[in-house]
Amino acid sequence: MSPAPWRIKADYLENCNCELLCPCLFGVKPTYGDCNVPIAYHIREGQYGDVGLEGLCVVRITIFPGPGLMASGNQKMALYIDERATSPQHDALLEIFSGKAGGPLARLQVLVTDFLGVKRVPISYTIEGPRHSVSIPDIVDVALEPAGGTNPPREMVITNTRHTCGPDLPVGRSVRGRFHDHGYAWDNTGKNGHYKLIEWSGP
Repeated sequence: MSPAPWRIKADYLENCNCELLCPCLFGVKPTYGDCNVPIAYHIREGQYGDVGLEGLCVVRITIFPGPGLMASGNQKMALYIDERATSPQHDALLEIFSGKAGGPLARLQVLVTDFLGVKRVPISYTIEGPRHSVSIPDIVDVALEPAGGTNPPREMVITNTRHTCGPDLPVGRSVRGRFHDHGYAWDNTGKNGHYKLIEWSGP
């Protein structure tokens, strides 16, 4: 059965363990060889077939043990889906964010060799002035602020990047960056981050 057409307009953030700026943006190896990054999405508007997705959140965790380039694959991935989702919404989000429904996430998923599973959890995504944050109790606590620039509250943007959410991408630094689950634990506080309003569709 073919995936249904889908589209989302969503707030996105990520916080990797690389120093500013993340070397992956330039197609070179991560700062410390490995890369551990939570990527969160808050859907402002969204549809999968006739299933509405407005207001729901999803978090993808990517774990790359290195060495080498992120684009070489060998990644692990865990998925967390908003517990407020109905069964049809949960299934739609799983299709989209596992890459099965095509689009940008399908291009990311080909790099994943080990899927750690999916959990239904409470997810909170907030935007307060320039700060973007996401939390899952006892699992994820990430908050980003704009990095650099002559006017600190104003974001600095890099252009013409290879990033899936590019080509233009605001640069942030995390003021919190904790993750703990699936036998992994890290604190990326003070490290590289990005955030943006994205519009994606598929298949």
